[in-house]
Amino acid sequence: MEYNKFVDLSKSYLFCQLKRNELTRSEGFHPRLLPFITISREAGTGESAITHSLLDELGSKQLPGECPWTLYDKDLVKRVVEDYNLSRMQGLLPERKFSDIQTMFEELFGMHPTKREMAHNISKSIIKLADMGNVIIVGRGSFYITRHHPNGLHIRLIGSLPKRIKHLVDEYSMSLKQAEEYIKKEDQERYDYVKKLFGVDLNDPHHYDMVINTDKLSPQEIIALIADNIELLKEKLALDYYSEELTVV
Repeated sequence: MEYNKFVDLSKSYLFCQLKRNELTRSEGFHPRLLPFITISREAGTGESAITHSLLDELGSKQLPGECPWTLYDKDLVKRVVEDYNLSRMQGLLPERKFSDIQTMFEELFGMHPTKREMAHNISKSIIKLADMGNVIIVGRGSFYITRHHPNGLHIRLIGSLPKRIKHLVDEYSMSLKQAEEYIKKEDQERYDYVKKLFGVDLNDPHHYDMVINTDKLSPQEIIALIADNIELLKEKLALDYYSEELTVV
């Protein structure tokens, strides 16, 4: 996905979610839960290309007026925070509105976290995004942080070491040795991060709704599989929502 397109999606997403929050406060609007996706992955499984194409697929199935799907990825969000000058919006918005947007941006993405606060802030951001829905959250233990959210679909991407090495060699022009070293380092660091912070095994399949072997399925098949399951989850969430409304009445 083009970087500018991601920036536009992030901005639209924040505006839409802010509007939903205002309706909740001012008119007693009870918003329906929106689905979200967490993606845990072994290095070299092609997660980036899958998530970017998945955003397009999910966006194509949205109804008019729905908040757009966006992506929470550490590297992409960091670039948005660093590159996107929020002050450009200030002249277009009333002071209170601008303050609300800026506060939401800072809360979600952690503009200046200290090392001591970082893990806690990441968890808070992930929970806030899960509450809002229509977001793909990549890594950072998001599958575990949001494990009690009924609107989540938790995905684990895996693949054989030779196929993952080949992917990095083909896509990033790494040598075989560089690719293997990178994969082993990344996998270990991700495992250690989750184990240290949450005390759980990242590789345990019981944490996920779907474990997808990227050796067996093409990116297009993986995207279709996830998108179909999101449609099923949306139907379940809608049914639960209307059942609650009828109970209240």
